Amino acid sequence: MARELRLVALVSDSGKSELDDVALAQALIAGESWAPAATWKRYAALVYNMASRALGNEYEAEDVTQEVFYRLFARSGTLRKPEALRSFVVSFAIRILKWELRRKRAGRLFTLLASKDLPDAPFRGADPEARDTLRRFYAALDRLGTRERIVFALRRLESWTFSEIADVMELSLSTVKRSYGRAEQEISRWIVGDPDLVGLMSGGGRHV
Repeated sequence: MARELRLVALVSDSGKSELDDVALAQALIAGESWAPAATWKRYAALVYNMASRALGNEYEAEDVTQEVFYRLFARSGTLRKPEALRSFVVSFAIRILKWELRRKRAGRLFTLLASKDLPDAPFRGADPEARDTLRRFYAALDRLGTRERIVFALRRLESWTFSEIADVMELSLSTVKRSYGRAEQEISRWIVGDPDLVGLMSGGGRHV
């Protein structure tokens, strides 16, 4: 949590924190100078949490968060429904995460062949044993397809409902459920024989 708070604290308080999403979105669309900072302050932690859970790397999550808001502010004029500001922000996050995961997936084979090692531990604050467990967990997630990984991360690690995931990813509810089922089945198959990861999965994985 400390990292999320420090991330949001990079933007000074605009004095507009009492506004609801509709008013904030209208200000963003109108080009009010304070609106980008207020939007960042309200939603940066949400985007950062999504990115860090899905990617398993705090450095990359910070970069993704900044990229999301850079693109969002450049396209704020395309927001047609002020009441849907949260969905607008999340939709940008999903798009950037898809791109980043595809980029990582494309480069992963070369990296593993070159190093013959697992990636560095994803979270800097964890103790050595926890870092090793997390590294193995995210190595398993790396084997999932992009859609399955995002669905799994939002459902299992962020506790989103299937309906929420279907809405932000613009997928049918049945597609989301199938994607999650495939992801859970594959991960369960891959981690058989690893008591730490089996325990992590059976505990819900929410603390990852």
